[in-house]
Amino acid sequence: HNNSVEMKHVKKLRKKLYSIKKTEGIGFVHGKGKRKTALQRSIETLEDYHKKFKEYTNKIHLCGNRNSYSKTDTDATFMRMKEDAMKNGQLKPAYNLQHGVDSEYITWLTIGPQPTDTTTLIPFLESMEKHLNFKYLKIVADAGYESEENYSYIENNNQIAFIKPANYEISKTRKYRNDISRIENMNYNYDGDYYTCKNNKRLYA
Repeated sequence: HNNSVEMKHVKKLRKKLYSIKKTEGIGFVHGKGKRKTALQRSIETLEDYHKKFKEYTNKIHLCGNRNSYSKTDTDATFMRMKEDAMKNGQLKPAYNLQHGVDSEYITWLTIGPQPTDTTTLIPFLESMEKHLNFKYLKIVADAGYESEENYSYIENNNQIAFIKPANYEISKTRKYRNDISRIENMNYNYDGDYYTCKNNKRLYA
Protein backbone atom coordinates (compact mmCIF):
# COMPACT_ATOMS: atom_id res chain seq x y z
CA HIS A 1 0.00 0.00 0.00
CA ASN A 2 2.73 2.48 -1.01
CA ASN A 3 4.52 1.90 2.33
CA SER A 4 1.41 3.17 4.14
CA VAL A 5 -0.58 0.86 6.40
CA GLU A 6 -3.99 1.92 7.67
CA MET A 7 -6.35 0.33 10.17
CA LYS A 8 -8.58 -0.95 7.35
CA HIS A 9 -5.64 -2.88 5.88
CA VAL A 10 -4.97 -4.61 9.21
CA LYS A 11 -8.66 -5.46 9.65
CA LYS A 12 -8.92 -6.81 6.12
CA LEU A 13 -5.88 -9.07 6.57
CA ARG A 14 -7.11 -10.23 9.98
CA LYS A 15 -10.50 -11.14 8.49
CA LYS A 16 -8.79 -13.10 5.71
CA LEU A 17 -6.63 -15.08 8.14
CA TYR A 18 -9.62 -15.96 10.35
CA SER A 19 -11.46 -17.07 7.22
CA ILE A 20 -8.59 -19.45 6.40
CA LYS A 21 -8.65 -20.75 9.99
CA LYS A 22 -12.37 -21.50 9.73
CA THR A 23 -12.19 -23.03 6.25
CA GLU A 24 -9.30 -25.35 7.11
CA GLY A 25 -10.61 -26.13 10.60
CA ILE A 26 -7.37 -25.14 12.28
CA GLY A 27 -7.52 -25.09 16.07
CA PHE A 28 -5.48 -22.80 18.28
CA VAL A 29 -3.42 -24.12 21.18
CA HIS A 30 -2.14 -22.39 24.30
CA GLY A 31 0.21 -23.19 27.13
CA LYS A 32 3.71 -24.59 27.50
CA GLY A 33 4.74 -27.44 25.28
CA LYS A 34 2.00 -26.74 22.74
CA ARG A 35 3.21 -26.17 19.20
CA LYS A 36 1.42 -23.32 17.46
CA THR A 37 0.74 -23.38 13.74
CA ALA A 38 2.17 -20.71 11.45
CA LEU A 39 -1.37 -19.38 10.99
CA GLN A 40 -1.92 -19.01 14.74
CA ARG A 41 1.38 -17.20 15.15
CA SER A 42 0.50 -14.89 12.25
CA ILE A 43 -2.94 -14.12 13.67
CA GLU A 44 -1.58 -13.47 17.16
CA THR A 45 1.08 -11.14 15.72
CA LEU A 46 -1.58 -9.35 13.69
CA GLU A 47 -3.83 -9.03 16.76
CA ASP A 48 -0.93 -7.42 18.60
CA TYR A 49 -0.39 -5.01 15.69
CA HIS A 50 -4.11 -4.21 15.68
CA LYS A 51 -4.06 -3.47 19.40
CA LYS A 52 -1.00 -1.23 19.06
CA PHE A 53 -2.50 0.49 16.03
CA LYS A 54 -5.61 1.43 18.03
CA GLU A 55 -3.46 2.57 20.95
CA TYR A 56 -1.23 4.79 18.78
CA THR A 57 -4.20 6.18 16.84
CA ASN A 58 -5.85 7.17 20.11
CA LYS A 59 -2.65 8.83 21.33
CA ILE A 60 -2.26 10.79 18.09
CA HIS A 61 -5.88 11.91 18.39
CA LEU A 62 -5.32 13.05 21.98
CA CYS A 63 -2.13 14.89 21.04
CA GLY A 64 -3.73 16.77 18.14
CA ASN A 65 -1.50 19.63 17.01
CA ARG A 66 0.65 19.38 20.12
CA ASN A 67 4.00 17.63 20.50
CA SER A 68 3.11 16.04 23.83
CA TYR A 69 0.42 15.44 26.44
CA SER A 70 0.21 14.25 30.02
CA LYS A 71 -1.06 10.74 30.71
CA THR A 72 -2.70 11.90 33.94
CA ASP A 73 -4.27 14.99 32.34
CA THR A 74 -4.53 14.56 28.59
CA ASP A 75 -5.56 18.20 28.05
CA ALA A 76 -2.25 19.41 29.53
CA THR A 77 0.94 19.84 27.49
CA PHE A 78 4.51 19.42 28.71
CA MET A 79 6.09 22.86 29.03
CA ARG A 80 9.30 24.37 30.32
CA MET A 81 8.58 26.24 33.54
CA LYS A 82 10.09 29.61 34.43
CA GLU A 83 10.43 28.35 37.99
CA ASP A 84 13.07 25.62 37.74
CA ALA A 85 14.22 24.81 41.27
CA MET A 86 16.36 21.85 40.15
CA LYS A 87 17.98 23.87 37.32
CA ASN A 88 17.68 20.89 34.98
CA GLY A 89 15.18 22.24 32.46
CA GLN A 90 12.62 19.63 33.41
CA LEU A 91 9.34 19.76 31.49
CA LYS A 92 6.07 19.60 33.40
CA PRO A 93 2.44 19.19 32.29
CA ALA A 94 0.80 22.60 32.31
CA TYR A 95 -1.58 25.04 30.64
CA ASN A 96 -0.88 28.41 29.06
CA LEU A 97 -3.02 31.10 30.66
CA GLN A 98 -3.48 34.32 28.68
CA HIS A 99 -5.19 37.50 29.83
CA GLY A 100 -5.88 40.84 28.21
CA VAL A 101 -5.73 44.06 30.23
CA ASP A 102 -7.37 47.42 29.61
CA SER A 103 -6.72 50.30 32.04
CA GLU A 104 -5.48 47.81 34.66
CA TYR A 105 -8.65 45.72 34.36
CA ILE A 106 -8.58 42.17 33.03
CA THR A 107 -10.99 42.14 30.10
CA TRP A 108 -10.55 38.60 28.79
CA LEU A 109 -8.98 35.26 29.71
CA THR A 110 -8.14 32.09 27.80
CA ILE A 111 -6.41 28.90 28.82
CA GLY A 112 -4.94 26.45 26.35
CA PRO A 113 -2.35 23.74 25.64
CA GLN A 114 0.01 25.85 23.50
CA PRO A 115 3.55 25.65 24.94
CA THR A 116 4.60 29.04 23.52
CA ASP A 117 2.90 32.43 23.61
CA THR A 118 3.34 32.98 19.86
CA THR A 119 0.54 30.61 18.91
CA THR A 120 -1.89 31.87 21.57
CA LEU A 121 -2.45 35.39 20.23
CA ILE A 122 -4.78 34.65 17.30
CA PRO A 123 -7.06 32.24 19.25
CA PHE A 124 -7.14 34.78 22.09
CA LEU A 125 -8.17 37.66 19.80
CA GLU A 126 -10.76 35.51 18.03
CA SER A 127 -12.28 34.40 21.32
CA MET A 128 -12.29 37.92 22.74
CA GLU A 129 -13.90 39.44 19.64
CA LYS A 130 -16.53 36.71 19.57
CA HIS A 131 -17.69 37.25 23.15
CA LEU A 132 -17.23 41.00 23.62
CA ASN A 133 -19.52 43.55 22.00
CA PHE A 134 -16.63 45.59 20.58
CA LYS A 135 -13.21 45.15 19.01
CA TYR A 136 -9.94 46.65 20.21
CA LEU A 137 -8.24 48.60 17.43
CA LYS A 138 -4.78 48.50 19.03
CA ILE A 139 -3.11 45.26 20.13
CA VAL A 140 -0.17 45.61 22.51
CA ALA A 141 1.99 42.58 23.34
CA ASP A 142 5.56 41.72 24.28
CA ALA A 143 8.22 40.06 22.12
CA GLY A 144 6.95 36.56 22.87
CA TYR A 145 4.01 37.14 20.55
CA GLU A 146 5.98 38.33 17.53
CA SER A 147 5.43 36.33 14.35
CA GLU A 148 4.61 37.06 10.73
CA GLU A 149 1.36 35.16 11.10
CA ASN A 150 0.28 37.33 14.05
CA TYR A 151 1.21 40.54 12.25
CA SER A 152 -0.76 39.48 9.16
CA TYR A 153 -3.81 38.48 11.18
CA ILE A 154 -3.92 41.78 13.05
CA GLU A 155 -3.48 43.78 9.85
CA ASN A 156 -6.16 41.80 8.00
CA ASN A 157 -8.47 42.30 10.98
CA ASN A 158 -8.13 46.09 10.60
CA GLN A 159 -6.19 46.42 13.85
CA ILE A 160 -2.82 47.97 14.68
CA ALA A 161 -0.07 45.85 16.25
CA PHE A 162 2.26 47.19 18.92
CA ILE A 163 4.44 44.12 19.47
CA LYS A 164 8.00 44.50 20.68
CA PRO A 165 10.38 42.84 18.17
CA ALA A 166 12.20 39.81 19.57
CA ASN A 167 15.53 41.31 18.47
CA TYR A 168 14.81 44.81 19.78
CA GLU A 169 17.54 44.94 22.43
CA ILE A 170 20.29 43.38 20.31
CA SER A 171 19.32 45.50 17.30
CA LYS A 172 20.50 48.60 19.17
CA THR A 173 24.10 47.33 19.35
CA ARG A 174 26.76 48.53 16.89
CA LYS A 175 27.75 44.96 16.01
CA TYR A 176 24.21 44.18 14.93
CA ARG A 177 23.79 47.36 12.88
CA ASN A 178 27.10 46.74 11.07
CA ASP A 179 26.35 43.11 10.22
CA ILE A 180 25.93 43.14 6.41
CA SER A 181 24.51 39.61 6.38
CA ARG A 182 21.35 40.68 8.20
CA ILE A 183 18.39 41.48 6.00
CA GLU A 184 17.39 44.28 8.36
CA ASN A 185 20.54 46.16 7.31
CA MET A 186 19.79 45.89 3.58
CA ASN A 187 17.89 48.38 1.43
CA TYR A 188 14.39 47.26 0.51
CA ASN A 189 12.69 48.14 -2.77
CA TYR A 190 8.92 48.26 -2.23
CA ASP A 191 8.01 48.45 -5.92
CA GLY A 192 10.14 45.44 -6.91
CA ASP A 193 9.76 43.63 -3.58
CA TYR A 194 13.44 42.83 -3.21
CA TYR A 195 16.44 43.64 -1.02
CA THR A 196 19.83 44.93 -2.15
CA CYS A 197 22.85 43.50 -0.33
CA LYS A 198 26.24 45.12 0.30
CA ASN A 199 27.53 43.73 -3.03
CA ASN A 200 24.67 45.46 -4.85
CA LYS A 201 22.95 42.14 -5.59
CA ARG A 202 19.18 41.83 -5.54
CA LEU A 203 17.71 39.35 -3.08
CA TYR A 204 14.13 38.17 -3.52
CA ALA A 205 12.10 36.61 -0.74
